Amino acid sequence: MSDTPEAAGEGPPPRSRPAAVRWLEAAELTAGVALLALILVLMLTQALQRHLPVTGWVWTGELARLGLVWLAFSLAGYLIGRDEHITLKLVDFAPSAWVRRGVWVAANLVVAAVCAAFTAEAAELVFGGSPMTTPALGIPMAFVYAIPLVGLALAALRATANAFLPGPPPAEPLPADAGTDAGEADR
Repeated sequence: MSDTPEAAGEGPPPRSRPAAVRWLEAAELTAGVALLALILVLMLTQALQRHLPVTGWVWTGELARLGLVWLAFSLAGYLIGRDEHITLKLVDFAPSAWVRRGVWVAANLVVAAVCAAFTAEAAELVFGGSPMTTPALGIPMAFVYAIPLVGLALAALRATANAFLPGPPPAEPLPADAGTDAGEADR
């Protein structure tokens, strides 16, 4: 993903995705927006409690922290599927298309393997039957780990799908030297 927006008509047409994938993306994005709104409301509630002559609710801070963790895991699959996650784009400058494609496939397979391993560990936490609960709300830890389990599983599936889709994003042009551009414009 480049830092500058592309002008209309530049670049290849977006890859069409099946309706089920588009629905899943919409559901992931909706969950992310809902969690972000929940965090905002809880943080505002905490701020108001500091200035009112009432005792504070401890659970608001706990739920806001859990919401932040859930937000990160719930949007992981969405970001990987749309190639909007944090990446190093050094290989995008490689002149050979097969090098870019090879790195794209290898990177997505590594991400899929890591997410699959994390999914297995999250499944152990969810289905392990731990009697622990959160301190303030008393939510069973199996419920707390359920959202990261789903998010990691979706991220593994999306990374695997990315590895076998038609290809990586197009190569970005090499950055031009600032000194040569100015000199060429004057000639």
